[in-house]
Amino acid sequence: MHFQKNFIIRQTKPLLFLLLIGLMPLSYAETEQPLFTITHQNHQQYQQHLTVGQIALFNTYPDSFKMPVYTSRRSHKEPDWVTANSHANIKTAKLNATGTGFTGAQAGIPFAEPESALEVYFNHIARWRGKQLVSHASDANVSENGEFQLTSRESLIRFNYYLEDNSNPNRLFSVLSKTTSPATKAGGGGLVLEPIDQIEEARNAWLWDKGRRRVIRAPNVAYDQPVNSANGLRTADDTDIINGSPDRFDWQLLEQREIYIPYNNQKLASKQLSYADILKAGHINPEHTRYELHKVWVIRATLKSEWRHLYSQRDFYIDADSWSAVIADQYDKQGQLFRVSLSYLNQDDNMPGTFPVINVYHDLNSKRYHVMGLQNESNKSNDYNSKLAKDNMFTSNGLKRFVK
Repeated sequence: MHFQKNFIIRQTKPLLFLLLIGLMPLSYAETEQPLFTITHQNHQQYQQHLTVGQIALFNTYPDSFKMPVYTSRRSHKEPDWVTANSHANIKTAKLNATGTGFTGAQAGIPFAEPESALEVYFNHIARWRGKQLVSHASDANVSENGEFQLTSRESLIRFNYYLEDNSNPNRLFSVLSKTTSPATKAGGGGLVLEPIDQIEEARNAWLWDKGRRRVIRAPNVAYDQPVNSANGLRTADDTDIINGSPDRFDWQLLEQREIYIPYNNQKLASKQLSYADILKAGHINPEHTRYELHKVWVIRATLKSEWRHLYSQRDFYIDADSWSAVIADQYDKQGQLFRVSLSYLNQDDNMPGTFPVINVYHDLNSKRYHVMGLQNESNKSNDYNSKLAKDNMFTSNGLKRFVK
């Protein structure tokens, strides 16, 4: 199977409207109108540009799920040095012998001209998200009738792979997190050290036990272990749409496609929206979403016969510009589609780069869903420019300091 490679490496040119935006009273997100809107009634005429999961959402919520489609801005951009490193990696990066990691790559996309599903997978895992991120966000569990419960947290993520002085070449990122609400959960926290190759080196995690006021070693949370705060709607390896070791699945590179994907969701990130404006029965409010037609890489993960997992098959759609996994269609043990995950991406010029506004995890059977990353009601936005945390922050003592 032949794949065109020449469109992958590029630095997209800013559009004229972005140069003039300082002269305008409103941003394009507030003034732009959709080209058309896909609904249950007309979705069949657009199905060549839809995933199986998107079609399932139209059929599950025929009266309310919609996809407003806008001009494709192709707005992803990143620092020039990241692009340069990605070019250089073409000649040096390679998967390791087990296919559970890669070597020979410097801070950039490891496989800018991928030839296998695992190379596409690790492009998503190692994509540019800044050197460090401080965020204040909330996750929501939304019931069938639209009622929701929130859990809020503060997080510090240092992306070791993109550091000039990364002392551990197998370290992808390091995370400190503390829960700030509700009151029954506030004061808890955790530390995660995330390797690239999690077979060579297991993910390490610690928790702050606020009752006993001590740090305890957390079990190795991985694969399909349910995330407690998500009411069972998200597995450990659902986070970031897909993460962790790929070793329990067989991977297949399918055809490239052009798909309507959530992109440039500036409106969805607005501080003028409340969570009640966004979280509705069945799915988030489509009035605040934005889709573009994008070229995506499609990869399929099929569970190996010797392993058990909640999902027997997972199809991932990877944006060819940002290398973000933007859609996942997930199948149960009987081969039936039952979960659909969507990442509502936005170009954040403070990074600069592409980052999810929120990730949404749908369970089609229960008609419940889980949302990660809400920040509309927070008085703070993502901070990519704070002073880099030192290594001693990502220790048990550092966790104690962070949660207090």
